[in-house]
Amino acid sequence: MSRIDSAVSEFVATLPSPDLFAVLGATAIAIVAILLVVLLVLVIFTLSRRLQQASSEAAMRNDETPGNKIMIAHFSGSKGGSVRRQLGKALETYLPEFNFGSPFYIGYCGLKLDAIDFAYTEQDHARLKALFEASGADLIAWGGALPDSKAQRLCFTTRDMIATNRPQAFFMLTLEGDVAEWGEDELRTMAYVAGRRLRPALGRPADFRADRLMPILHAMEKLLNAETPPTGRAAVELEEDFAAGALHVGDQVNSLEWLDKAASLRARMLSQMKPDDNLLRWSRAKIDLGRAMCLQCEHKFESAKLQDGMNHVREGIEAGRADPRLKYTETGVAALRRAEGVLESRRRFSIRWNN
Repeated sequence: MSRIDSAVSEFVATLPSPDLFAVLGATAIAIVAILLVVLLVLVIFTLSRRLQQASSEAAMRNDETPGNKIMIAHFSGSKGGSVRRQLGKALETYLPEFNFGSPFYIGYCGLKLDAIDFAYTEQDHARLKALFEASGADLIAWGGALPDSKAQRLCFTTRDMIATNRPQAFFMLTLEGDVAEWGEDELRTMAYVAGRRLRPALGRPADFRADRLMPILHAMEKLLNAETPPTGRAAVELEEDFAAGALHVGDQVNSLEWLDKAASLRARMLSQMKPDDNLLRWSRAKIDLGRAMCLQCEHKFESAKLQDGMNHVREGIEAGRADPRLKYTETGVAALRRAEGVLESRRRFSIRWNN
């Protein structure tokens, strides 16, 4: 027994002090308590975000303001909050210039979506569809900063765009510079891009009366001539819309000034592109330039200019026939017949005058 007692005594002597066990126990309890607090905070935060999301959706869904409903979702990055505020300001100040002055409702929610430049994930697609359904929104905007850059990426999509189920069913706008230094030009650009998504018919100016379209054309012209005009897809879209709209207004109200603007812009666009760059866009530009030149000749007849205009139209029609999406050739054919009528009438006048 003495040997056993001695062995036990030696073992007990090697054990840590009871105070150490107390310290370790207290530390373990503290760690567990901290983890529980963190978990509780996360649960509360998640529930709070879900409640805020549901509240934003319900507020928009129940709002009776006529016109469009725009939901501004989360913008990631350190400047995300500033970008959201700038976008809200842009819409409140300048969107009426691009949506015929129609009223609209702006809501904010915390839904996080990836701000990528080529496509969104299936998960984000599902989230967007759910947000459209829950809120009744017509347009959703979200975004974030580009990696290692001050540039900000703003994404816009509509209910109709999402319904196509395409991964690229959104419009991405990139704005350079410090958010705090964005001015009227950047705000107008944001408003134009949002307005164009809400009013895609702006790309079909023939759907509107000239007097109704003219204020929007003036707003577009300000943006085209801005110190910081849009870039990328937004610039292409703006030029296309303005040129087509100016041509339509010039024809409808018999204005040589608007025809000159349309012809000048289309000529400049054609000087910077080739058919292989974008056959559809090139064909439209050729037809529009030819139409504008032919209409100009109705104000001041120039045989060579009329022939050049007709050639532009023919080339545009021929190029358009290679693209099954292009129905613009119908307008070109009508313009060609009208120009041929002008040319024939001038020939008859010339014959009668000489006789």
